[in-house]
Amino acid sequence: MAFRDVVGHQRPLKILRKQIETGRVYHAYLFTGVEGIGKRLVALNMAKALNCVDQAGEACDHCPSCQRMDKAMHPDLFQINPIGEAIKIGQIRELQRAIAFKPYEARWRVIIVDGAERMTREAANAFLKTLEEPPRWTIIILVATALEGLPPTVPSRCQRIPFNPLSQEEVEKVLADHLTAEEIQTLVPLAGGSPGRAVRIDWEEVTKTRGALPAALAPSVGRRLVAAQELAHQEGRGSMFLEILGGWLRDLVVYRETGEERMLLNRDLAEEIKKVARRGETDGLLQDFWFLLQIQQGIEAHGNLQLSLEAALLEIGGS
Repeated sequence: MAFRDVVGHQRPLKILRKQIETGRVYHAYLFTGVEGIGKRLVALNMAKALNCVDQAGEACDHCPSCQRMDKAMHPDLFQINPIGEAIKIGQIRELQRAIAFKPYEARWRVIIVDGAERMTREAANAFLKTLEEPPRWTIIILVATALEGLPPTVPSRCQRIPFNPLSQEEVEKVLADHLTAEEIQTLVPLAGGSPGRAVRIDWEEVTKTRGALPAALAPSVGRRLVAAQELAHQEGRGSMFLEILGGWLRDLVVYRETGEERMLLNRDLAEEIKKVARRGETDGLLQDFWFLLQIQQGIEAHGNLQLSLEAALLEIGGS
């Protein structure tokens, strides 16, 4: 795979390709964005493009350098990943010893630190010296989901390149080779623009949880309360259901305002969405949507899932 094969991320790719073509690359980069959207993939392809024997600014995928990097067997490609929950100082010390000498054969030695925000304080402090005085012909790429876990001194020494979540169509394109059409329809609304997240979600659990929508939105208050209780006592389903409900409300608003089925997240539920959207009012649906967001934030803060589900379904249900 090369830059040309990456789905989405056209702005970051344009920046990186131009820098490689002109030879004006930075010694350190920080790729930020939600997990599972392809940041590490772009970092690997940048390493290939920097060292491709046959092309400039892009990987050919055929030369020995490209092929060995694809197999993670190139002596000048270093990849650091968390061990357990963290990247530890021992990993950084080992890296620093390994890069003390000039590259073996590549034009550029490339270091990719995936999950950089998970470096321990000691590891981050030790890594600062490498960022401040990197060995010649060495490029460092830090891959992180957010800046919060990094000491301010780390981002300040890198060129930051933000990566946005993919569009629904782009996620579907990435997943086409990994999931069935039915699985894609069900999982993409919960992916949040992240193919990686979609692949990790249990399709059968999502299907079962979506099946609770009719009871959760029933006119009967008692039926809604029972649905809330059942969801709260099934591990993982309560929080998942609130995400599903959020996508449902979003689709009701979108269809009511645009009438465009192609803009729905839950396209397989299009007929039911059309029926319900015609009965509701946009202002009321928007109020429900924002109320649901508050409920989800409350769960994160206080953790009372059953009460939160009951509050959500009493307020939103009956539509």
